[in-house]
Amino acid sequence: MIPADAGKPEDGRFKATESLLTAIDRNKKELDGRCPLTEGELERLTEEFVIGYTYNSNAMEGNTLTLRETDMVLRGLTIDRKPLKDHMEAVGHKEAFDFVRDLVKDQVPLSESIIKQIYCLVLADKREDRGVYRRVPVRIMGAKYEPMRL
Repeated sequence: MIPADAGKPEDGRFKATESLLTAIDRNKKELDGRCPLTEGELERLTEEFVIGYTYNSNAMEGNTLTLRETDMVLRGLTIDRKPLKDHMEAVGHKEAFDFVRDLVKDQVPLSESIIKQIYCLVLADKREDRGVYRRVPVRIMGAKYEPMRL
């Protein structure tokens, strides 16, 4: 039995002691001090970002691949006992990211057609939804923002 006067246990989660903007400024200053980055460093940072971004984006949609499995899939491997759908989502997401990087490099203006092309890549596993605006309302769990429905 817990005593009535027992204190609340400490929350073990990370707590920032500085504001997010202060942390961003500090990190930016540190990164600027390391510039210019070598080609290898840029490649490694980009690879880490793509793997993490792909994993987190797909996990929000219910993808069951772990971070390590996502990395392996993006390197061309398949994961035993994981749905093909999860593999396709990861590959499609990375292809969309690479496509957007190329668009930015070539300074291609953003248009509805470009957005639909990106969406087609992201939805590699859902042929019937490619290039079609969502027709049902969706919610992002834990977020105040509610996506628009067209």
